[in-house]
Amino acid sequence: MKTAVQNKYDYLIAGQGLAGTVIAHLLLERGRKICIIDEPSLSSSSKVAAGLFNPVVFKRLVKSWMAEEQLHFAEDFYPKMEVLLKARFFYKKELVKIFAEEQEKTLWEKKRSAELSTYLSAIQAGSAVGDSIHAEQGYAFVSCAGYLDVPLFLELSRNYFLAQNLILHEKFNHALLTFSDEMVTYRSLGAKRILFCEGHLAASNPWFSWMPFNLAKGEVLTVKIPGYTVDKVVNKGIFILPLGNGLYRVGSTFAWDKLDELPTEAGKADLIQRLEKVLKLPYEIMDHRAGIRPTVINRRPLIGVHPKHPALCMFNGMGSKGVMIAPLFADHFIAHLQEGVMLNPEVDIRRFYKEPAPGNKG
Repeated sequence: MKTAVQNKYDYLIAGQGLAGTVIAHLLLERGRKICIIDEPSLSSSSKVAAGLFNPVVFKRLVKSWMAEEQLHFAEDFYPKMEVLLKARFFYKKELVKIFAEEQEKTLWEKKRSAELSTYLSAIQAGSAVGDSIHAEQGYAFVSCAGYLDVPLFLELSRNYFLAQNLILHEKFNHALLTFSDEMVTYRSLGAKRILFCEGHLAASNPWFSWMPFNLAKGEVLTVKIPGYTVDKVVNKGIFILPLGNGLYRVGSTFAWDKLDELPTEAGKADLIQRLEKVLKLPYEIMDHRAGIRPTVINRRPLIGVHPKHPALCMFNGMGSKGVMIAPLFADHFIAHLQEGVMLNPEVDIRRFYKEPAPGNKG
């Protein structure tokens, strides 16, 4: 016997990590009626994320994909959220790149005089980081960088949603969802569409089993560093992020096996080894956490409407640059859903879709 629909919405949102929170705010801003289904005790990579953003990919020293557009939207969106939620959690800070060898410096100067001139400073030496950081080969700055205090943003957003009775407090159960082409029903909730923003849990979503997730475990430390005075994000094979009150986030690791959310001694040892290659000062470990990143094979988000079930949608796979990516593409996806704007083909989930075998829900 079907449960009668007592509450009708424009959208249900499964998951209140960074992706679900951002798109929920933007839907509310546009006057849409939403309900979020989320269990806050469930672990999420968003809750342990450093929240870093910067316009450069250091591994290849190239500009991040769509960096200008993403930064422009993010730098408008997050300050508006600070006003709405009455707190500060978005910080624009220069990033300090510490060089390890001459080859890095040569490439830096080449890129600085060409396509990355907007973001990269000249190479420097001196006392700006020298008292605390090993920087014998020099260092340089990246502008238009910073971080979002993701856990605080999520907590304050949750309180805001709760105050408006917009959250069903439970773990989303796929077995309770029924749908047609025109609507979805979950318990007594009915909506035109559901947006799956489940993070790494989306890898078990029965209707999107064809998504090419490449899940990765990451671990971070929170440390206290007495006497440390660098009020910027430091990067040298590891990041050191100022959190305030003498605390710093240090990370991170990548592992593609043993995908649980338990901190490991191996991960801790790896972080300590890399930190001590950079840091001159003694420190104290205050916390050690782990999470699973919903990374995607080609490092582009997974966004779109299911090819066979138009009431089922996905907004996921934001990856390590999710703070930059999520606001712009949440707005883009809403424009697609509400106004029929064509999705950017680089993010459209249809790029991975193949007809399922008989009997497969996907």
